[in-house]
Amino acid sequence: MTTNTSSTPMFTRREWLYVGLVILATLLITGIPYLYAYFAAPDDQHFMGVALNIPDHFQYFSWLRESQDKILVPNQLTPEYSTPLLFNFLWWMLGRIQAITGLDYRALYQITRILASAFVMIATYFFCGVVFTNRTKRWTAFLVATFMSGLGWILVVEKTLRRLPDINSPFAIYTSEPNTFLNMIGFPHFAIAAGLIALIFGVILLGQRSKNIRYAWLAAALSLFLSVQHAYDMFIIYPVIGLYALFIWIRDRKFPMYLFKLGVIVVLISMWPALQAFYITNADPVWKGVLAQFDNAGAWSPAPYLLPILMGIAWILAIWALDIRTPWRDRDDTHLFIMAWFLSHFILIYIPLNFQIHLFSGWQVIIGVLATIGLYTRVLPFLQKRFPNRSRASLIRWATVGLLVLIIPTNLYLLAWRFLDMRNAWQESDTRTAEIRYFIPTSEYDALKFLETQVQGDDVVLASLDLGQFVPALTGARTFIGHWAQTLDFYGKRDLVSAFFNSALSDEDRQKILDTYNVTYVIYSPQEAKQGDYDPASASYLEMAYDAGGVRVFKVTSNE
Repeated sequence: MTTNTSSTPMFTRREWLYVGLVILATLLITGIPYLYAYFAAPDDQHFMGVALNIPDHFQYFSWLRESQDKILVPNQLTPEYSTPLLFNFLWWMLGRIQAITGLDYRALYQITRILASAFVMIATYFFCGVVFTNRTKRWTAFLVATFMSGLGWILVVEKTLRRLPDINSPFAIYTSEPNTFLNMIGFPHFAIAAGLIALIFGVILLGQRSKNIRYAWLAAALSLFLSVQHAYDMFIIYPVIGLYALFIWIRDRKFPMYLFKLGVIVVLISMWPALQAFYITNADPVWKGVLAQFDNAGAWSPAPYLLPILMGIAWILAIWALDIRTPWRDRDDTHLFIMAWFLSHFILIYIPLNFQIHLFSGWQVIIGVLATIGLYTRVLPFLQKRFPNRSRASLIRWATVGLLVLIIPTNLYLLAWRFLDMRNAWQESDTRTAEIRYFIPTSEYDALKFLETQVQGDDVVLASLDLGQFVPALTGARTFIGHWAQTLDFYGKRDLVSAFFNSALSDEDRQKILDTYNVTYVIYSPQEAKQGDYDPASASYLEMAYDAGGVRVFKVTSNE
């Protein structure tokens, strides 16, 4: 396994120009679903601004809204009061920008998505350049890391041929953390995290080569920046540093003092946001309850036998590239770091924590590097024997093209799926689930904007989940039910909403719900009508405050 052991590689201006052109082309491709959503949707449907995972994004947009005038924000996605304790640097920064500029959250999201996409691609190329001095290898690793996807297309074919209602093992195709391309479409916060991980590890590798303590401080600063956005990603950074140091210690039979110092500096500088996140979940019962409900998502790392489906050909080639024959003493620093980063994920993604699936983040970067090594050390020798008359350059060129062709199909499906899913979202807006309400009727949106002019931060709005998930981000009020984790007793609240809009419930019990949770407003739209046959207009304790387009808003006047 031959890697770069020289000092910091040099990047030419032309090299960065070509990287910039790839970034521009990728941004244009990943932006097409949004252009389609904005310009193709009917006039009576309002695009909510995101193309994936409505519930989680509107949790983040609630943080963004609250951060306009706060440093620590409360949880507005549950009717219970929560102490303002949460700080997330990304959404705090965007909240402050919104307060200054007045930009709509959708515009801010698109700006963030574009910048995050460019950042992760630049950071990925930087790391590939730290590893390889050969520019062809850099580009191969960069393109593989950026565009690799798994073999999930097989599950799509299976669903189609067997006419299944859903894809078997959906997390084996839709897990976003190790898929840079998917993150650039719809998860900019994951793209930023993967980019920071690549930068941190590139700086650490440069530091180990030079033994310059300045790299340790730079790695610590980058780690702090990562920690204030995704504290759980420290579960990636710290173990990789530790395992790398152990590998160096085994090889040299000498304690790796530089890496020890670097590790101490990184941990001491970056651990505070992680400790604050731990404090939140113990200091306030609402935040503690939120953490306890993360299992509701069922978002666990796919079983080991599904990893080839999720990670794909590049991951298989990376495993094939692992060198088990070279004596330990002959492995250079870069070689050992690649092994430490790649192998650590096999353990991290299965540690017994309910956020284990997030620990896939960044794996695609080192897989791109190892897969490139595999092309040169495994695939190329095989091709040279099979095609002895072909030049080495020709064989590696065709092998690279072949690898890229094999890793892209699932991403092509994921991109096409955005168009189909969003088209269905506005064509079947009355039957779509809360998870994929990318569009809502303009009448519902107008009712939420009306509420924004009426409510304060401590008001509670009762609506179905389909509409309630938008209340905090669009109005600033607390919602009765809004998120599978952030709403305390999520399933209990869901049942209460169904009961509230069912005429079988007595007025006494209905008022008890309003009183117990300090509800101040009730929304009644076609989404709530699906819950039951109760008409809030008949209640003496509800006063109609808004009525337009088939959507009504009632103010609670008395809970006596």
